[in-house]
Formats: sequence, C-alpha cells, structure tokens
Amino acid sequence: MKKLSILIPVFNEQSTIYAVLEKVCAVKLNHEISREIIVVNDLSTDDSLGEIRRFENDFPGEINVIEHEVNQGKGAGIRTSLQAVSGDYVIVQDADMELNPEEYNILIEPIIKNEATVVYGSRFLNSSPKGSRLSRWANGFLTWLSNFVFRTKLTDMETCYKLVPSAVFQAMILKEDRFGFEPEITAKLAKVSSIQFKEVPITYTPRNIESGKKIGWKDGVRAVYCILKYGWFTSRRKSFNTAFHS
Repeated sequence: MKKLSILIPVFNEQSTIYAVLEKVCAVKLNHEISREIIVVNDLSTDDSLGEIRRFENDFPGEINVIEHEVNQGKGAGIRTSLQAVSGDYVIVQDADMELNPEEYNILIEPIIKNEATVVYGSRFLNSSPKGSRLSRWANGFLTWLSNFVFRTKLTDMETCYKLVPSAVFQAMILKEDRFGFEPEITAKLAKVSSIQFKEVPITYTPRNIESGKKIGWKDGVRAVYCILKYGWFTSRRKSFNTAFHS
C-alpha cells in the first residue's frame, strides 16, 4: 500500500465535520503511506458546506471537495467519491465523531503483513462494547444474518471502517443510495473467493438521534432486504463490471 484514499460523505454534520477533518488530517500513516481526502457534501441543509469550505481555507490543498446538487444518501456519496480516487486502498470515514481516525493504522497493518485483502474495524471485538442494548442487538442480528447468507465469519458487518483495495471497490456495481451500502459491499466482497477478510478491534463512541444519529428502523429493514438480495439473488457477474471478471 502506497496511498490511502479516505472518503467522507457528509449530510448535515455542521457541528462535527470540521473536527473530523482536523483529526483525519492529523493522522500520521505508518510505512510512509500517503493519503488523499475526498469529501462529498450531499446537499446538506445546515452549514456543513460552510464548515467544509472553512477547513479548506484554513488548510489549503488538504481535501478534495465534491458537491451533490441533489441529496442522494451515503451510498451515493461513496459512489461519487470513488470516481475521484487515486489511492490503491480505500476507507470510508463518517462525518461524525463515533470512530477515531487514528486507528487507520490498526487496519493497515494486516495489509502490510499480507494477512488479509480486506480489513474491517470491529466495534464489538473490544471487551466493553458501547451503544444501546437495542442497537447492539440489531447489529448483532444483521451480522449473524449476513454471516449465514454470505458464509463469512464477521463480528461487525455494519462497521464504517472497511479497508478495501481501490481496484475491487471501483469494479463493484453498487446500487444502494443509503445505508444499505454496508451489507451490499460485504455481500459482493464475499463473492470473490480470493479475498481474505480480517477484523481488528476499534474504539467506538456512539451518539443518539438527538445528537444527529440518522439510522432508523427502516434502515434495519432495508439492511435485511439487502443481505438477501445481494447475498442470494445477485450473482458475482452482476456484482462487478466486466473488466473485473477478465
């Protein structure tokens, strides 16, 4: 790995996005790995774009900003940012403060050691899992179901921190606009027999709806649908573009 592309989809995160960008830019990647930061503002209705532009003015050249003219969702923001990726690995960073960018290096290490092709940061491998009991139950159920359908052995399918080779990510035919992106990408990665998954523990500081949490029960229902659709009813050939199969 020589360069890491960090994708940050943003929708209505004016209170946190500047601090998140500061944290991401402050990370010193090991092994002399360089980075690029691609921020997609998904037509935020608050002052998220103003905060992004303020950071851009304060730290020129640190970020590449893309604007959606229509609000489309997290998955759509990731698809847009993938078009600008020049690194050989990709990771997604949410625009809140739930995860710690300093832990990128934890995910990078198994790649450097040739222990994995794809690395997930698991919020549940730590000894003291956080979040509400309902949230932990929902995540546990979705991960169990995905393991059953995809034949994987993950502890946190819904994690934001997924470190994936850019070539694989960009070859994927992604359909989900919202949070269904998480089971969709895992389902499609699991179809490639040469991909070796590995999980590493990461820290997690959950927020609630009052603090800006956007995932609701409808997203949970959609996640179940996506697990079944992309796991059982979508072939590998329909999951990746033609060039990937050749």
